[in-house]
Amino acid sequence: MKERVKVVFDRKGTAKKTGVGKVELQVYLTWTQRKWITVGTSTAEDWEADAQSRQIQAKIKHYEQIINAMTMLGEEMTIENFNKHVFTAQAPTKPEEKVLFNGTDLRQPFVDWCLERLESEGLAKNTIKDHKVALNLAKESGYLNTFADLAKANVIAFDQWLRKDGNRSDYTIHGYHKKVKKYTKLLWQLEMIASDPYQYVKIPKGSNKERVPLLEEELLKLRQAECTGRIERARDLFIFMAYTGLAYCDMAIFDFKTMTEEHSDYTYIDGSRLKTGSNFFTPILPPAMEVLKKYNYKLPVISNQKINDYLFLLKERLNISKKVTCHIARHSFATLVLTYGIPMENLKRMLGHKNIAVTQIYGKILKTNVEKNVAEKFKNLK
Repeated sequence: MKERVKVVFDRKGTAKKTGVGKVELQVYLTWTQRKWITVGTSTAEDWEADAQSRQIQAKIKHYEQIINAMTMLGEEMTIENFNKHVFTAQAPTKPEEKVLFNGTDLRQPFVDWCLERLESEGLAKNTIKDHKVALNLAKESGYLNTFADLAKANVIAFDQWLRKDGNRSDYTIHGYHKKVKKYTKLLWQLEMIASDPYQYVKIPKGSNKERVPLLEEELLKLRQAECTGRIERARDLFIFMAYTGLAYCDMAIFDFKTMTEEHSDYTYIDGSRLKTGSNFFTPILPPAMEVLKKYNYKLPVISNQKINDYLFLLKERLNISKKVTCHIARHSFATLVLTYGIPMENLKRMLGHKNIAVTQIYGKILKTNVEKNVAEKFKNLK
């Protein structure tokens, strides 16, 4: 018996030119009555796997049920009759049942609503940027277009779309879902949708790559390195971050006159993080102060990417195997502080963390204190 509904890839041969072709369902009624329905796009390598998605398999089952019903009813096998069944099934018998929920129009664009809400929340600039990335991906996927699309199957389809090219880690994908979920949950709490689809979907969290900070001897190697020009300035900015704990974005807006206080033998930076808005209070350790003096207390301006590029050249020259980036500078500061026995709670304040659990991550990667304490505490153990 002829297969009534099957998946067809790249029927018109565009994949050879663009690398991407249409995934279609071929509905076969008779030799002269056939219909092709586009259900997505894919590559020659991935289309067979994509064809097994819940969304496509559900459509196949639905269309087969329609054809079986037409056969049982003795209807003429025409595309016109098939379309009548499809569109009748899609059309609500009572418009308000499908279009409205508690007075909310479910045809509203989901991402547009989220972005409007996002702009009114008073979040830090970088936080807004991160949320926009996740929301724009949701829009680009085509699975979460309206409030009516906020269903378990579409969240799963969105997740599969994020994983399609294999370039995103579980940790990154979980972060995107977390930001989208914030708004599906809010819509549910506001009783604008019937349920939060994420209640029924478990997204694997994965784990972030382990931080590998520079140790004190490696920082000293960088400080003592002979270099000039842009590489020297990039190195100096790294040293400033590594001995204050500032992230690049906070260093970029640092102003010595308005953001520092003198206490005992140290000058402290009193500010709030650009990314989260949380307050921090951190010392300018001697190597960082030397950098400030070198530039007359006004740091040079270099982009994050350029600093990282110049640092890569320097670390290759110095045969440092670890990554040396702006991000690593902050981790190196945390490791240095813990090495000198500063309590975790104080480090939390220095880094401007809202949650001590974030700060405790640094304790997990630090072995120096463990070795020191074991050697000291158990030296008399027989």
